Amino acid sequence: MSKNKEITVIVSSRKSGEENEEFINQLKDTCGTPAKVIYILNDGAMGLSELYANMIANPSIESEIVILLHDDIEPLRNGWGKEVVKLFNTNKEYGIIGVAGSAEFDEEGAWWRYKNIYGQVLHKSGGKSWLSAFSPLLENDLEEVCVIDGLFMAINRKRISKNFDDKLKGFNFYDIDFCLANYIDGKCKIGVTTNIRLAHKSVGELSDNWYENRDIIREKYGRYFPIKIAKNKK
Repeated sequence: MSKNKEITVIVSSRKSGEENEEFINQLKDTCGTPAKVIYILNDGAMGLSELYANMIANPSIESEIVILLHDDIEPLRNGWGKEVVKLFNTNKEYGIIGVAGSAEFDEEGAWWRYKNIYGQVLHKSGGKSWLSAFSPLLENDLEEVCVIDGLFMAINRKRISKNFDDKLKGFNFYDIDFCLANYIDGKCKIGVTTNIRLAHKSVGELSDNWYENRDIIREKYGRYFPIKIAKNKK
């Protein structure tokens, strides 16, 4: 259990803390457990993988549990942080937990296009909202996967064996790279939960950086592809 049951929430954003004060307060108010929010103004000069690597290794962060969030998410239920603590306490073999992800991965690279995908995220964009139901609500607290989406990444720092790659540039595949490194090393499991309900106020796009970093992922992990966790999903 993390010190004093505390978790550390890390948000990287192009907006200043003053601009996003309402969002920061919302995180604190809905977390459900004592939490320290570290809000980092990042104009894009530092990629997320490098930034997160620095945070995970930062000795001044005392909590075992760190949650990495996009700055455009909205918690739909109170107690999401408390739920993360509970999930780690009752599932000791898990080191990484998200709200959406895949139990398979290969050179194609877009996890949401595979068959064995899990989780639910409410998307809001352009005045519209829709539920991205990658699976039905899960019967179990956690479904084992090999990769999760980076909009919400809960990490138990004592259970992972690999940090983020501080040489990976940009804002794509930092999540996939981190998950694959830990999955392949085999020291902890990676899971998706539908106990935590979030809205995501944007829709991703496949930029040049996405394709560049996919090539890096193929080079780093291609010898392990295809990765597939056996499932009985219909």
